[in-house]
Amino acid sequence: RNAGNTCTHAEGSMVGSLEFCTGKLGARMILVLGHTKCGAVYGATNAYLAAKKSETAGVESALEGLLLDLAPVAEKAVADMGSHTDADEVAAHAVRVNVFHTIDFLLKYSAPLREKVKSGQVEIQGGIYHLDSGKVEFMGRSPQQSTLLSTNLGLPPSMTREGGRTLGYGPAARGTYGVRTTADGPVSSEEALKMLKAGNERFAVGAPLAKHATLKMRE
Repeated sequence: RNAGNTCTHAEGSMVGSLEFCTGKLGARMILVLGHTKCGAVYGATNAYLAAKKSETAGVESALEGLLLDLAPVAEKAVADMGSHTDADEVAAHAVRVNVFHTIDFLLKYSAPLREKVKSGQVEIQGGIYHLDSGKVEFMGRSPQQSTLLSTNLGLPPSMTREGGRTLGYGPAARGTYGVRTTADGPVSSEEALKMLKAGNERFAVGAPLAKHATLKMRE
């Protein structure tokens, strides 16, 4: 339970907690529950639309960083609804997009959860809590579930060396955006091949590490 029901920050803690619940505690259902008029998603959508106009996206607080990292959700909502759609309508759709975005993250970056979903031990489904009526609208599984179950990513990006962490946690080792640049030192051929394979896998499932990667870049 956090702002925007998202895994964009502290994702290792969230994914690990769910692995513990479904493994040690025997939970059989993970429900990613968004809600109408979600301030975080609305804020992220407005920030994304403003950044598109000004082409700037300064971050001065953790909250602003959270909103910036929800940009892929806003981008997908805009693509679905059309660029001329009213901002509030786009944001309302983004709430739905965000639910599946979070489910997809769990499936991408947790081998234990994927295995339990494959075997039928665990269900991961989404829903929307409607503030005006108090009713929960169940949305079912992610449309991408069957595709994501075939991936082999093991950990959230922030917990891997490929994600720019020296020991799983700690300060970024490969630049502001967690990607290698000419400022980084050489690596062995084995390590380079490992990084290349990991990058290809992230690209295939739509999970780039670069903060400003967009859907258009993958076309």
